[in-house]
Parts: sequence; structure tokens; C-alpha cells
Amino acid sequence: MKNYILFFPIIFLLCLTSCDKVTNVRQTSVVKPTSRKILLEEYTGHQCGNCPNAAKVAEQLEAKYGDKLIVVAVHAGFFARLNSTFITSYTCQVGNDWNSTTGFGVESAGNPNGMVNRKNYAENGLIHNEKKWGTTVSLASADIEFCDIFLNVNYNSATRNINTSVKTKFKRSYPNNTKLSVVFIEDSIVGPQKDYSLAPNPDLVPNYIFTHMLRGDINGSWGVTLKNAPIKFSDSVSVSYPNFNLNAKFVDKNVSIVAFVYDATTKEVLQVEKVKIK
Repeated sequence: MKNYILFFPIIFLLCLTSCDKVTNVRQTSVVKPTSRKILLEEYTGHQCGNCPNAAKVAEQLEAKYGDKLIVVAVHAGFFARLNSTFITSYTCQVGNDWNSTTGFGVESAGNPNGMVNRKNYAENGLIHNEKKWGTTVSLASADIEFCDIFLNVNYNSATRNINTSVKTKFKRSYPNNTKLSVVFIEDSIVGPQKDYSLAPNPDLVPNYIFTHMLRGDINGSWGVTLKNAPIKFSDSVSVSYPNFNLNAKFVDKNVSIVAFVYDATTKEVLQVEKVKIK
């Protein structure tokens, strides 16, 4: 009986010691989506006075669709430039590449503008302003779900290393090659923003709160090849990105990983998922 009495305290101490070693690590998992989710890319800039209104439309759509809609705000182009008032750059290489003429050429259409699932809807086109986002998101919500994304993120707050794994399982056959992009976004960034909707001084909001801001990529501006055609029902692919170090300038509690699968030919986004790292 004495041996049992000694055994349980030892096990208890071992558990405490083991738990203490992983206090800086958080692992989060996203269970597969129940339907096809929607990616809304909002192209914006801190010198775009009409862009805050577009951000409000994106927020309203988020409230309506919940986690079925994932918003990424891309700061790029003419209205994201710097001067003596706007001294902090919110651009990044991946956003610049998407925005450029060799990407989607959004800048030439002017801001605010955006894309929904990077799909050319006949009535609204590929690139369209916030007045059409509601209609396009509604159309996208009825699109066929081709695959599920299982997104797992393991973050160590001491080292600031992010380990990301993505498993994609196809729910039906698909005729084209597919690619996977993994990027990260940040919320609650405070800085100056032009806003033409305010009075009596509409030109500048000194402490505007930016959300969904694209901050960088984990696997390149255009991602990597996921699976080439022919793709069959139940085909699955797993990809891992270990030890991505999050720059100290980003506030980790406000950072999320966004992963999306897209058609390598048409660029249409087939599925998207998001998870906070902390």
C-alpha cells in the first residue's frame, strides 16, 4: 500500500513538469468546412479616402456570413504610397505581386476594388467595387464545393516560430491543376487613414484601425503546386511549412494564417480557411 501512496505524487509531479515545458506553445486546428468558403480580397490603401466605406461593407458581409467569408485586405499601389503624413508602409511583396499588371492588375481599375474567389462573375466581372460585393458573395456562396482544407497551426510564442500543416481532400473530381497559397494577415493595426465620409474634417483619421491586413506569405506570392490533373474524388494532399519565424513587428495575438486552394489555370479560389495563431 505504501508503494501506491508514493506512486501517485510522483506521477502528479511529472505531469506538472511536462506541462511547464509547453506553456509557450499553442496548437490550433480547423475542422473541415461544412461548405465552400469564400475569399474576399479587398484592395485598399491608407491614402484612399473612399476605402473606409468599402471596409465597412466587408465587415457587414462578415457579420452576415460569419466564418464562411474570409476577408484579406491588400494594401498596394498608388494609394498605399508614403509621404510625411503616411510614414508607415503596409505593403508587402505578395500584395504587390497580386496587384501588379503581371498579377491581377487591380491598381489599374482604381481603389477601392476587390475580387471574390478570384472568379469572373458575368454580371460583376473579376474586379469590382464594394457596391457589387454583396451580390458576388451571394453568388459565390452557392458555388460547388470541390475540396476541404484541414488547417493546423502550432505557434511557439517564445521563439515566434509558426508550424503550419495543410491537408486538402477533394470531394469530387476536378479537371485542372491546382495550387496552394498560404499567407498571413493581421488585425488591429492603428495608423492614419484618409476618409472622405467624415465631416467636418474628412481628409484624415489619425488613429484608424485596420483589419484583415495582408502582411506576407509563407510559401511564395503564388503558392506551390498542390495536385495536377486528373484529380479524382477522395484524392488528398498534405503539405507542411515548419519553423516560419514571425517578425517582431507583427503582434502575434492579432495574426491569422489564411490558406487557399486555387485553379492553376483560371486562378479561381476553390476553398479557403483561416485560423488565428494565438
